[in-house]
Amino acid sequence: MSERTDDGQKDGETVLEVHDLTKVFGSGETAVRAVDGVGLSVKRGEIVLVMGPSGSGKTTLLTMIGSLLKPTTGTIRINGLDITSLHESELTKVRRHYVGFVFQSFNLLESLNAQENVEVALNLAGNAGKGARNKARQALVDLGMKPRLKFKPKALSGGEKQRVSIARAVVNDPQLILADEPTANLDSKQGHDVVVLLRDIAKKEGRTVVIVSHDHRIREVADRVLWLEDGRFKDIGRLERDPVCGMAIEAEGAPTLQYEGRTYYFCSVGCRGEFEEQPAKFVAVGTPSAAQSPISGD
Repeated sequence: MSERTDDGQKDGETVLEVHDLTKVFGSGETAVRAVDGVGLSVKRGEIVLVMGPSGSGKTTLLTMIGSLLKPTTGTIRINGLDITSLHESELTKVRRHYVGFVFQSFNLLESLNAQENVEVALNLAGNAGKGARNKARQALVDLGMKPRLKFKPKALSGGEKQRVSIARAVVNDPQLILADEPTANLDSKQGHDVVVLLRDIAKKEGRTVVIVSHDHRIREVADRVLWLEDGRFKDIGRLERDPVCGMAIEAEGAPTLQYEGRTYYFCSVGCRGEFEEQPAKFVAVGTPSAAQSPISGD
């Protein structure tokens, strides 16, 4: 397998490339095309949210990108490496070094404490001893889990379990993070906290995040929202960024305002009113307007 190519990457560089990806289950008249010719390109530091009805192929797509499931046809490249051409032994290395997984059900080992659950990921990637223990500890401390390092999963809340899961996903420094319904088992506050963590992972750490979810709250932090139905991406309308609160919103039907020759879109009349009072305040921070940078795109 080729050496990793993520060292020295810069924002804007493509991390994930998916071309004409298809997954067919069964054969003949009973064959089901769970994913049907999907294409996708995601850059460093970008958050892409994939939504769609149950059974639309979202999880199948994510598991193929994460090398957990072989596609029927098509290619997947992570940092330029075509993972669809690799043998299973090489795919194991991809899963340990290139990709971090965040699961709906957390997938923590109940017999291990929080720090040990994160340390296991390091051990599987070939890191052990004091260095691995320190790195696992720091990953949890960075996510606000310092008081809970020695707690086993049964003593943790759902939000705390997901923080351990996120720490485990990032501890081996993968460029690509894949999250499958990361807020589904959490209450409103815990879900919001996890959304903020995923945003920070992308924007502050420069990682690429692809999320599959039904949770519309995640749209607030996503750079793009793609709708997958019947195994294919479909247009859900152009999204824009509210310059006041930063929320991603559908342009059609949203309150708008013209300022200095540009159209700005808002999630509510309240945000539009706040913008009207001090427009220069929100334009100055560099939030892109509709005329400059639409959020949507396949």
